[in-house]
Amino acid sequence: MMEIRMAGIDHQNASIQQREAFAFTKAQARRAMERWKQIGKLEGCLLLSTCNRTELWISAGGQDIDPFSFLCEEKGMDPERFRSLAVNRQGREAVTHLLQLSCGLKSRIYGENQILSQIREALELSRECGCDDMVIEKLFQTAISAGKRVKTQVKIETADPSAARNAKVLLKEKLGSLENLPCLIIGNGQMGRLVANTLTEAGAQVTMTLRKRIHGTQIQDSIVPDGCRMIDYEDRLEHLESYKVVISATLSPHFTITAENAAGKHFDSAVWIDMAVPRDIDEKAGEIPGVSLYNMDDLGNASLEARNEKSLRESMEILEDYREELERWFAFREHIDLVKNISQVTTEDACKRMEKSVSQVLGEELQRAEIYPAIETAVDKAVEKLLFGLRDTLPQQEWKACLCALEESAKRDTLKTGKAK
Repeated sequence: MMEIRMAGIDHQNASIQQREAFAFTKAQARRAMERWKQIGKLEGCLLLSTCNRTELWISAGGQDIDPFSFLCEEKGMDPERFRSLAVNRQGREAVTHLLQLSCGLKSRIYGENQILSQIREALELSRECGCDDMVIEKLFQTAISAGKRVKTQVKIETADPSAARNAKVLLKEKLGSLENLPCLIIGNGQMGRLVANTLTEAGAQVTMTLRKRIHGTQIQDSIVPDGCRMIDYEDRLEHLESYKVVISATLSPHFTITAENAAGKHFDSAVWIDMAVPRDIDEKAGEIPGVSLYNMDDLGNASLEARNEKSLRESMEILEDYREELERWFAFREHIDLVKNISQVTTEDACKRMEKSVSQVLGEELQRAEIYPAIETAVDKAVEKLLFGLRDTLPQQEWKACLCALEESAKRDTLKTGKAK
């Protein structure tokens, strides 16, 4: 298990300004992972980049590698300058962290569901890049399964299921009723649609931006929430002062609103919320008269953990089962060479025993050449199934002795050695 390492920054020890410096778009993450695996000689790697955290997970075998240095070098920063912000975990500590993360126990919005989808998407991207190995795959698949089980069996009080709901609470605190309140949502991604649906259900008059195609003038086919009006993204600034609420939630590497964009416009107690990392709205825009600017750090709810003491205990009991499963899996990996050797010897012996029967039935050399690979594969899988079953049926301290005995037995009497029985 010690071959697993992770490093990164998160909302607990880094401000939104610091977090956005380490944020990666999907395309950036893909390029970075491919480069890291090549130059770092990693067996596997995965990059998780969300609004609240950036984490690099690596499977490095016995190599002593610092994942945080990889992150900093990719962003052109000195690792030592940001070392105080870094979180480094290895082995059991890293596994425990990921399991808790998968069910929202480490999220800024306690118990939120979005992190599970983000972990799944990060694993899918690692696969697409050819950067996942057996260790990364097993670790993150287990975390996803654990997160699903907790979400299904434990009722975690989230008060609001996402940052979108927390944004609604903030708006009610600042502006009162949302009925007929003119709101502009910049961004038609998952977060933008969540916010639009939430505000529409609260009675607000919501307008959402949509981008045009790169070539042509038609609006992209997108899901526009019911009750929302849509405008071209390019027209977002035209009537900016007519909206009491402006919320930006895009994946753009550039500002959607700058202080210069809003210069000369009149605002009356407008509330702007930046729900993107990196930020969508220029921080200087918060200095504009009549505008109050908030970001993701303003949407958390730290009191939820205290109100979830019982559900936290239940969640931790479930996660412990998955942690123990991973520990057994990693421990059994030490015996993989034995398993493969037993499987190989047994497969060779089985094929040798079948030679006469196969020749009698098939006759032609070509047909025999075609059938043998299928036989070898079938026998190999059957033997490995039995051997890996020992992991779940025998005490851990008996694994090695049992496998060594099976290896000795497999080698002792085979047709290949001429001593078959």
